[in-house]
Amino acid sequence: MLVWLNVTVMIFIVWALLIAFKKIRTKKGDLDSLVFVAALGAYLLFDVYALTEVPGFILDILIYGGFFLTVFLFNIREVFAKDVTKEKLNALNKEYRKLSDRSEMLRMRFVRLLDMVDSGIMFRSENGSVFGTDQLLDIFNFENNEFSFDALLHIMHPDDKRTYMEVLDCLGKKHSTYTVHYRLNKETGYSWFKERGTYLKHKGKPMYIALVDALDIKAYPKSNIEVLNNLTIGESYFEHLQKLSRKGSPYTIVTFEISNIPQINNRYGRDIGDLMMGEYLSKLSYQFLKDIHAVFRLGGIRFAMVIEDQRKAQMLKRALEEGGDLINYTMQFGAAKESVFPAFGILEVKHFDEPIDELAARAEKALEIALDEKTQDIYFVIS
Repeated sequence: MLVWLNVTVMIFIVWALLIAFKKIRTKKGDLDSLVFVAALGAYLLFDVYALTEVPGFILDILIYGGFFLTVFLFNIREVFAKDVTKEKLNALNKEYRKLSDRSEMLRMRFVRLLDMVDSGIMFRSENGSVFGTDQLLDIFNFENNEFSFDALLHIMHPDDKRTYMEVLDCLGKKHSTYTVHYRLNKETGYSWFKERGTYLKHKGKPMYIALVDALDIKAYPKSNIEVLNNLTIGESYFEHLQKLSRKGSPYTIVTFEISNIPQINNRYGRDIGDLMMGEYLSKLSYQFLKDIHAVFRLGGIRFAMVIEDQRKAQMLKRALEEGGDLINYTMQFGAAKESVFPAFGILEVKHFDEPIDELAARAEKALEIALDEKTQDIYFVIS
């Protein structure tokens, strides 16, 4: 063994290794380093080079005391524990990349979905700023996707504006969705629009999301059920009845007339009357018809629908017996709020040897009886 490799030198070597481990693994050990440097300097000055004589026990206390202090403060678990900080950071980075990819995928899907929606979509924040999709710009004839809510109110009909704001003011947690109709002043005059929206809060701040559609009075509502001006009588109605009679399955002919539409037309204008008739026809079709083409127009305010599903026909009869909004259905378009008052004639077809024109005539006869002032109910059934 080398001469210089004595006990003190070995202590200094082991001591230095301990301090190095501690500094590298835990970033600690400044006090140990300071004591080590002092002890090493004292050892070199006073023992190796003997620049001056110092009592040996003082030097031993400094060297051995400092060494045992480092040993005493040396935490093996802390020094040799697995460094999880870097692994956690890598795991977080990996998770962040996954979330970023997922967010980007959702964003792309959302953008593609917006492009597929025919309705205009409007996002409004609490400060009155509005963002609209390109479809909304086409509907409103606006130039920029971002505009102020005041700009929309500025071109809204004054009567409809009051109603619109009243609807929005009533929104809250219990009633967060709304449907409202209003007129906007465009280059060709006032045009009708339908807005279906929802109210929500994020971090205490209210915001609104809405779908907006332009209403074509001549073909209202915009749906798969063509009503009003597109409804026909003549061959299509009789051909439909003939087809069902050949099938030999029971069906029900329902004729009805919305009797107060002329009064609504006189009070608000024909466009309001047409909107209300279209809305009411859509309600009946949605609730009681399976075949969306089984609605026919017999006259200005007189219609017919043919119900094949006998369960639906029984539901209609029960609804008429119990009353409710089927009889007095209230609608609001802008400032116009009215109920429609229909009368129903119901013919249950169970035998198929009777001529089609006579079936149609009997169905209308049932309606005439329902319209008669002497009839207590607003409907009459012929079995």
